[in-house]
Amino acid sequence: MKKKNVALNRQILSVMDNADFHIVESYKALRTNIMFSLPSVKEKTCRRIMITSSCPSEGKTTTAVNLAVTLAEAEKKVLLIDADLRKPAVYKYFDIKITCGLSNLLSGMNKKEECVHSVKGIPNLYIINSGMRPPNPSELLGSSAMRELLDIFAQEFDYIIIDTPPFKIFADALSLVRCVDGVALVVSQNKSTYPELSKTISALKFANANILGVILNKVKVSKRSKRSGAYHKYYGGNYLQNSDMYTDDSEDDE
Repeated sequence: MKKKNVALNRQILSVMDNADFHIVESYKALRTNIMFSLPSVKEKTCRRIMITSSCPSEGKTTTAVNLAVTLAEAEKKVLLIDADLRKPAVYKYFDIKITCGLSNLLSGMNKKEECVHSVKGIPNLYIINSGMRPPNPSELLGSSAMRELLDIFAQEFDYIIIDTPPFKIFADALSLVRCVDGVALVVSQNKSTYPELSKTISALKFANANILGVILNKVKVSKRSKRSGAYHKYYGGNYLQNSDMYTDDSEDDE
């Protein structure tokens, strides 16, 4: 498949020369734990991972982008899909026009060769942005066309990372639960309330989602905490603390 080559349009923490060491290592730890959290099934080589949050602006897109980058750095062939068809943000990190993307593929307006972009400087990473805003996002994401599209891409990639809308506002993410192998929930410190988080987790469990863990984001940690590391267990999954270095990146990051 011939893919368009695009450049970085926004700083990505995991590949920044001046990025905080602890942030870079946190993303690598997230990569490692997600790789080991997914079931080992020999005949199923591709892993499909959904990244979501309870509320807007918790940093789910920043997390999805950096996770995709770190997986690509581990010599895995990765496809990053922006499935937030209402308020997309992945395109902001890359020099990609939003005219052709996931919604175009699902509606049959474009072929996949027109919508899959390779990333200059990051081998093994490919991007599909959201595309034109459709009138029926939930229906598109829950359609048989979406499942078939993921099945096709699963034959080409080792990992498919899907950035979805937050649960508090829309139910779009629930439409994808049955299409993925696991869900990682991004939680921003002092953003989501316990009832909101509990409601999101209950909805995921009701949909029989495989919850890989909760990623705690935008955490202000002490110097002592940074020296000792910040990795814990929560809800039986991975609980990862990142410093607040990229808080300004996430203000418009849904």
